[in-house]
Amino acid sequence: MADNSGSETTPSFLSSLPDQPITDDIVKQIGESNHPKIHGAMGFPGSTPGTIEAFLLNMEGVTHVLVFDSPAERWRVYESFDNTDMDHQQMIDHATEIANDWFAESLADRIASAEDDDSGP
Repeated sequence: MADNSGSETTPSFLSSLPDQPITDDIVKQIGESNHPKIHGAMGFPGSTPGTIEAFLLNMEGVTHVLVFDSPAERWRVYESFDNTDMDHQQMIDHATEIANDWFAESLADRIASAEDDDSGP
């Protein structure tokens, strides 16, 4: 499941992300930043066209899959993994699988929340 045990795995810039889903342009800016440990970033399209609710951040030795936690209105690390023995495509494929797991889990939560809202008086 998600590896979010401990602040040492949390990228320090996480707090600088806005309290909302972002655009692909912002993900591109993050990936192209001059930060020496950031090797790239790639967004996964969200449930709303033009928004990114999950993206991968490829860093030196580790890739983080960051997701937007709607109820908490903040970004968080959903899962991180060691990428030192992966080529670029393997890293993307693994991050995509993780993001797809989160999207499925998130969708189920959204449906359950909507059903709870609909079952009012």
